[in-house]
Amino acid sequence: MIDSYHVQSTLSLRPPFTLTSILFGLHYVYPAITFLYYLVTSSVAVCTLQTRSPGNKHIRLRLILSLLLFAVSTYLIQLLNLAVQSLISKSVIFSQDTGIGLLSCILVYGVEFAGLTNSDNPVWYPFIGSLWMALLMEPIIETLAVLTRRPDSLTHAQFLDIAIVAARYLALVTVLVIYYGLPCGTMLETGNEAERQFLIPKEDGQRQADTSAGAQGLDNSGYGSVPNESTDGTQSGDSPESAWERRDREAKEQMEKRLAEQGNWFAYTRSFMVFFPYIWPVNNRALQLRAVLVALCLLASNFVNLLLPRQLGIVMDSLNMVNDKSPWVQVLVLAALKLVASEAGLSFLRYRLWLPVELYSFQAISTAAYAHVLNLSSDFHDEKSSSDIMTAMGAGGSLSSMLESVCFQAVPMLIDMAVASVYLSLTFGPYEGFITIATATLFVHIATRMISALKAIRRKEVSAYFDQHYVLQAGIQGWSTVACFNQIGYEKDRYSVATKKQVDTSMASSLGYMTAYAFQSLTLLCGLLAGLFLAVCQVTNAEATPGQFVMLLTYWGQLSGPLAFFAGLGKSISRDLISAEKLLEIMQTKPTVVSKEGASPLDFKGGQVSFDHVGFSYDKKKEILKDVSLEVSPGTTVAFVGPTGAGKSTILKLIDRFYDVTEGSIKIDGQDIRDVELSSLRAQIGVVPQSPIMFDDIIMNNVRYAKLSATDQEVFDACKAACIHDQILGFTDGYKTRVGERGIKLSGGELQRVAIARAILKRPAIVLLDEATSAVDTDTEQKIQEAFSTLCKDRTTFIVAHRLSTIINADHIIVIKDGCIVEQGSHDQLLRAEGNYADLWSKQVFLKPRATDGSNDQVVAEGGKTLSVMNDLTVEVTKSELAKVQKPTTITKSQNISTPTRTGDDKRTASHVREV
Repeated sequence: MIDSYHVQSTLSLRPPFTLTSILFGLHYVYPAITFLYYLVTSSVAVCTLQTRSPGNKHIRLRLILSLLLFAVSTYLIQLLNLAVQSLISKSVIFSQDTGIGLLSCILVYGVEFAGLTNSDNPVWYPFIGSLWMALLMEPIIETLAVLTRRPDSLTHAQFLDIAIVAARYLALVTVLVIYYGLPCGTMLETGNEAERQFLIPKEDGQRQADTSAGAQGLDNSGYGSVPNESTDGTQSGDSPESAWERRDREAKEQMEKRLAEQGNWFAYTRSFMVFFPYIWPVNNRALQLRAVLVALCLLASNFVNLLLPRQLGIVMDSLNMVNDKSPWVQVLVLAALKLVASEAGLSFLRYRLWLPVELYSFQAISTAAYAHVLNLSSDFHDEKSSSDIMTAMGAGGSLSSMLESVCFQAVPMLIDMAVASVYLSLTFGPYEGFITIATATLFVHIATRMISALKAIRRKEVSAYFDQHYVLQAGIQGWSTVACFNQIGYEKDRYSVATKKQVDTSMASSLGYMTAYAFQSLTLLCGLLAGLFLAVCQVTNAEATPGQFVMLLTYWGQLSGPLAFFAGLGKSISRDLISAEKLLEIMQTKPTVVSKEGASPLDFKGGQVSFDHVGFSYDKKKEILKDVSLEVSPGTTVAFVGPTGAGKSTILKLIDRFYDVTEGSIKIDGQDIRDVELSSLRAQIGVVPQSPIMFDDIIMNNVRYAKLSATDQEVFDACKAACIHDQILGFTDGYKTRVGERGIKLSGGELQRVAIARAILKRPAIVLLDEATSAVDTDTEQKIQEAFSTLCKDRTTFIVAHRLSTIINADHIIVIKDGCIVEQGSHDQLLRAEGNYADLWSKQVFLKPRATDGSNDQVVAEGGKTLSVMNDLTVEVTKSELAKVQKPTTITKSQNISTPTRTGDDKRTASHVREV
């Protein structure tokens, strides 16, 4: 209400009218500008990561907070003073804009005070700038208030009002003096972490965990244990870190790292523009038009949300005959608005328009991510687990979810709240609009503080869940071990304890969240009651209609949903960004092995392979291969032998260019393999790995994968050559038998022979065999060797083997040790050399040094085999082979060991064994 003096001033249009108008505007503009400044500067501080910088804590922070609290309380005291004097004088001695200005200042500076208490290291310029605005505006407002009063209207209450303003002004000046007045270097707590360490270390129980990004280390929780970090990067106990926790922690650490590198959130979010062509249909005008129509539907929904409460109020007034409108017509209008706002109206239209755009985004992101992952090099796939990659690829939907939340939920809800506040202010006066804004502000502030306070409880709940899940999984997966050691009771007790811990933490978390929801509901209820009391006063004074009262209730009913959404919007966006961060990391990874620009296809002429001083290291630290040089003629079979980890399989990977050499070069027919098209190189190479991987498909499709255009008969022929055809026909479904994930339903020997059949079907020019017969029996090995003779005929072949019996017929055998070539030659040559190869042969295949008791002959059973011992050497033969020998055999030390051969039904003959 405007006091009598203001009314007289307005009617007389004297010069004070201009001052009154200015004062009227300042009561609204001053708190609005101050709040807007605080929001903008605080947002800039957050986006530029200034809130993450340590060393901003003022050494007089408590004193500053006390003075600010006093300054905020003076607004309340000033308002109460005017209200009390109005009650005493039985007339309103202050205008409505004065009350709104004081209430707004309480809200604005109260929010700033709460923000200052919420941080130990605040960014000061949002608060200090607001104080400077107060020092500028407070004298102007109070001066105008004094000038617009009549000289005979000054009372003790008004003198008290001036005194309150002066006290507030003095408090604000004191705050600025304290902030700026201390000498430079002592005002703020600065220095690095080492300078702030305690001289005497704290006890273990007092130590605080370092929760900074990437901070890791061993604790004292037990042998071999590492600190388990929860979803926000802090330790959650002694339980092992789950895969989900690890992925989430690593994604957060990666986000923190890139944030620090970019310097601000603006640059960080700009890096996600790599997904823009997949989210927005840049080359599809029809989908772009649909997106524009969706935006129009959203604006129409905002308009309908404004009209619905208003129309409901009109219906009520028409029923009470407050207006001259027909209730039937107004009800029909209300029904039409309800239909438009329902799921069968604009919502259905918006969903129908947006669905193709949303599915386009899903298809585009998924396809692009899958293609990118397949094009990445071996080093990426060797370091990343398949579960991590698939989880990251599934996170592409988080981008669409975040975009939809911001564009199609946050923006429309913000518009609805702004329109509702303005409309309620115009209908019920500024007090109603202030109540709406204040309630919304308090609701969001309380919700965010509650969510922050519940982080620790939620962290314990997540940790307890994974502890319980780990015990459950370990017990079920290791059931055979549990049963063998008779520890079922122990496992049951473990699971009971873990379940109880989960229940307790879930109960605490649920109670905490219910308490938070209760406070939020209480805030809405208080705001609603304040608004209703004001509306009731206006209705009883005939300043508003009952229909407008119903309209107010409807608006408040629509307010709770948007406020709850905005309270959790920051957490939702952060979660989506962390999920998208995993995919962004993959999309930003570049393949290390690619075809050079303008590379020509491999001109294959016969398959001559040359290594020219090749050196290689996986991590650029430890050398795996050192100065490897060799020439392999076309059609030659070369075998690599040596101890595990010597670099044999690495040589095959370099030939197939899964990795690039770090030194030297590898050439095929005189062409550096780095200078030719990668696809043309691999098209000429067939690989049989040591651990073949099959797709979860039928055998026919797994074999045909090497040559998609192959006929069934070609597949059959390849399987016959690999000695697996008859065995496949013995399966229940034959060639239609599904092999399971990674070929788990096949035995080791069956798996390798299917892989060999796949390589045979490809008919490559260069063959790479990496322990291709490591899981087959002796008879099958002989058959596979015969198949290899067909596969490798007139083809350059590289074999890696530990079973030396598989490579004795190789044209050239190379012994690798510690990444270097230490010996090379044929089988006979290497045996005569009596070097590393001869030592491997004697230890593994036939000869074993053994101390004897001096007897000439003795037969010892060992591992199912019979050993005929002569002097200090033994000849190892199977019992079945020994039974075929008619006479005792002897061996002399001086005789050379020649290559055994196979004839007939795996019969062995040895020229170094003579009959006695």
